[in-house]
Amino acid sequence: MPDIEDIDPYSRTATIGAISDFYQFLTKVYMKDSQVIRPPPEGWPSIVNVDPADLESFGKSDEVMSLLAHLPYIKSPGNWHKDAEVAPNCVFADWQGLFKNIRGIGKAEDLRVITEGPTFADFNVPHAFGLACGGRDTPVLVLDTQLGIVHWEDVPLGIETEIEGVSYDPDEDTMPEAEVTWRYDAGAWSIPDFFEVLKEQFRTQHWIPISPQMIWSASFTEGEGMVDLLKDVYREHGWPHLDRYRKAECLGAVRKALEEKHPDQVDPRRQG
Repeated sequence: MPDIEDIDPYSRTATIGAISDFYQFLTKVYMKDSQVIRPPPEGWPSIVNVDPADLESFGKSDEVMSLLAHLPYIKSPGNWHKDAEVAPNCVFADWQGLFKNIRGIGKAEDLRVITEGPTFADFNVPHAFGLACGGRDTPVLVLDTQLGIVHWEDVPLGIETEIEGVSYDPDEDTMPEAEVTWRYDAGAWSIPDFFEVLKEQFRTQHWIPISPQMIWSASFTEGEGMVDLLKDVYREHGWPHLDRYRKAECLGAVRKALEEKHPDQVDPRRQG
């Protein structure tokens, strides 16, 4: 397990590249290209031109705001049944949309709670922000621009990876005791490695998409023979070789197989 001193330091360009590459991977596996939106050269207007009062309430560093302004996002249509998951029960925050609709959400500080979880949000860390967005069952994934890592609170059962996490000792002199404990307990990877860990779950079929929006975990999928059924369908359509994988045909076959064998497991949401 590498020490934090041994990983590459945080780079805005490298972080944007890692996230962009991850989204491109998802569009090859199950998402539609149109679900990923990219910023104009000057950055997302809703973030670049954020109200100073909201910026102060949000409490993030200039680097975090600049990064958020120049990241691509998976567009949230504003309806839960249209949001696309990047992991089981996990939707990534569409930050440009969150800032655009901040008046409908509440105070800017409320964004910390819905993206960092109530525990980490309480620490009010200016150089870190949440990647995911949702309710209490949403995974807490915190990207730290100072340390160059992503924390994963409560890594789910069944996650297997050959990519080593990062070992480091939180600074007890500069952090509250509760934050030190949280960071000790949460998983941590370098930013590029974290997104490779996510890709790995798809490649090994630990996570199996059943539509352009929804992903099943092989650890928790219900229904006798369902996981093997889904894996067989994917293999029949070229998986895991992306150069031979036929995405549209595969997802159509997945839906048909579920309708015939496990109708209660079909994704009821449809991407328009």
